[in-house]
Amino acid sequence: MIPVIDGHNDLAWARREHHGYDTTGLRGSVPTLHTDLPRLAAGGVAGQFWSVWVDAALTGPEQVTATLEQIDFVHRFIGDHPDRLAFARTAQDVRDAMAAGRIASLIGVEGGDQLGGSLAVLRQYARLGARYLTLTWSRTIPWADSATDDARHGGLTEFGRDVVRELNRIGMLVDLSHVAPSTMRDALEVSIRPVIVSHSGALALCDHPRNVPDDVLAAIGAGGGVVMVAFVPSFVSQARRDWVRAGERGPAPAVGIADVADHIEHIRGIAGVHAVGLGADYDGTDAMPDGLHDVSTYQDLLSELRGRGWSQADLEALAHGNVLRVLEASDADHLAFLAGKAAPPSAAALRPAVDVAARAAAQPRVLVVQNAASSGVRRLGGWLADEGIAVEVVAGEQGLPETLAGYDGLVMLGGGLMPDDDDRAPWLAAERELAQQAISADLPTLGICLGGQLLAHVAGGEVRASFGPKERGATGITTSADGRVDAVIGALGDGAPMIENHQDMITVLPPGAVLLASSDAVALQAFRLGQRVRGLQFHPEVGADDLLGWTEPTTPTPEDRPVAELVDAARAVDAHNTRVSRALAAGFAAEVRAAAAARTAAAAADRGAGVLS
Repeated sequence: MIPVIDGHNDLAWARREHHGYDTTGLRGSVPTLHTDLPRLAAGGVAGQFWSVWVDAALTGPEQVTATLEQIDFVHRFIGDHPDRLAFARTAQDVRDAMAAGRIASLIGVEGGDQLGGSLAVLRQYARLGARYLTLTWSRTIPWADSATDDARHGGLTEFGRDVVRELNRIGMLVDLSHVAPSTMRDALEVSIRPVIVSHSGALALCDHPRNVPDDVLAAIGAGGGVVMVAFVPSFVSQARRDWVRAGERGPAPAVGIADVADHIEHIRGIAGVHAVGLGADYDGTDAMPDGLHDVSTYQDLLSELRGRGWSQADLEALAHGNVLRVLEASDADHLAFLAGKAAPPSAAALRPAVDVAARAAAQPRVLVVQNAASSGVRRLGGWLADEGIAVEVVAGEQGLPETLAGYDGLVMLGGGLMPDDDDRAPWLAAERELAQQAISADLPTLGICLGGQLLAHVAGGEVRASFGPKERGATGITTSADGRVDAVIGALGDGAPMIENHQDMITVLPPGAVLLASSDAVALQAFRLGQRVRGLQFHPEVGADDLLGWTEPTTPTPEDRPVAELVDAARAVDAHNTRVSRALAAGFAAEVRAAAAARTAAAAADRGAGVLS
C-alpha cells in the first residue's frame, strides 16, 4: 500500500454542521461522512491537511472566530486519538508520524477573508499550526479575485501581494485553489517559494472555473510547486459540469476513477510528474466519483494509474513525495518564524487592520435580521461588504438587539411567516420593535419579503395570508414614477426581472407610504416610508442559481411551474437581474454611509460640547 498525503479534507466543518464539533465516534464507521478513522487506514492515508473553512455567510470578525473554532476542533480531534493521529507542522513531523504508524495531521486555512484583513491574524494561525492559506474561497475579497465571483482587482491588490510575501516569510504555503487565474499569476510572480493548489483540476479537461489553466500548471511545475487533484465530479467531468449548469435534470452523467486519472495525467504532461498530488475534497462536497466514494479508495486510483504504466516511483511521488518536498521547501522559514529568528516583518505586515485613531470614520454597520435558515443573506451581504458596509447577521431565534443604537442600517429578510406570527416565531415582537425604531429614526432600511410585510404591518398597512396569486421565480417588476427617481428602487429603471416567492401579500399600504413598484399580478410590490425606509415583496438578494435549492410546492396549484422551469426562466434574465440588484444594493449602501457620516458628525459635535466623557 502506497502512503497517501491528501491536500484537503473538510471533516472539521462537517463535524460542526452535523455533530456539534464532537470528536468522538470516529473510531467506527460514520456512514453520513466520507471520513472516519477505519476508512482513512483502509485508504492508506498517512497524512492529511485538515481544512479549516468558514462559510462566507459569516463576515468580518465572525470569520476569525469560526476559524479558531475549526482549528480547535483539529487539535481536539488529534488529542482524542493519540494512537491514530499525530499533529504535524513540517515534512519531518510527517515522516516521523508515518514511521510511528499514525496519520500526520496538518492544517490548511481555506480562505483569505478568514484573516479579517490582518496579517497579525495570519501569524497567529501559523503559530497554531496552519501551514497553508487558500488566498480566497468562493467570493472575491478586498484584496484578491476569486475564480467563482466577479473580478474587481485584476488579480491581487498590493495588500494581496503583501499577504503572499508574509506567507513566504513565516513558512506558510500559498494555496491557489479557488482563486482567479489572474490571482494565480500574480501570486506566482510574487512568491519566492513553491506554491500548492490544494484541490482543483485541469481546466483543459473541464471548464469549471475552479480548475487551473495550462499556462499556470506549467508555471507551477517550473517553480517546483504541486497541483493536488480534487475528485469533485463537476471539476473532473465536462458532462457532469454541463449537467449541473443545466439544472441537474435527468440522471447525472457517470463519473469514475478514470476521469480523475485523466486529470492527473494531464497535469503530469503539462507540469511534470514532480508537480502532481492528491487533494480529494472529501466531506467538502456531496457527490464523489464512482469508485472514489470515500477516503478508503485512494489505492484504487493508484491501481488505475499503475495500469496506465505509472512506475512505483512516480506513484509514490504523486501520493506523498511531491507535497512533502514542497512543504519541506518552506519548513526552514516556518521553524525560524516560530523560533523568533525569521527576518523582521515589513511595515505593511504590521499595519493594524483596525486603527483606533480612525475610529471616528469607522465602517458603517448594518444589522441583518434572518428569520429562517433558508432565507439567509446571500449575495446582498457580499455586495454591501464591497461597498464598505459591515454586515452583522443575527438569526431571530437567537435573540435580537433591543435597539438599533450603533447601527447605520437595517435589513429584514423573509422566513415563511406572517408579521404577527408570534406563536411560531416569538422573536417577531422584538423585530417589530426594531422596525418601529427604524421608521421613527428614518434609518436606511430594506424589508424584503416578510421584512417588507412587517414594515407595512407596523406602520398601519394591511397584510393578508395566502391571498392573491402565487408568484414564484423571475417576475417582471415595473417601477412607478416615484420609484424611477427613488435613490434605491430607481436602480430598476422603468422595470426589471426580480425573483419572487410568495402568496401572502400587502393589500393596503400604510398611511403616507409612497408606492415604488408593482407587477402585473401584485400592485404593491415596493413602497417607501419617510425617505429611507423601504419594503419590498421581491428578493434582490436571490439569484437564479439559488432557485436550485427550491423544492416543489407541497400544495401545488394549476399555475405552479416545475422548479427546473423556474431556474431556466431565471437564468435567461440573470444578467439583467444581477446588474440591477447590485445597483439597488449600492444605492442602499450610499444611504447607509450617509447615515453613518451623520452619526459620526453628531458624536463629534457632542464631544466638542462636552456631552461625552
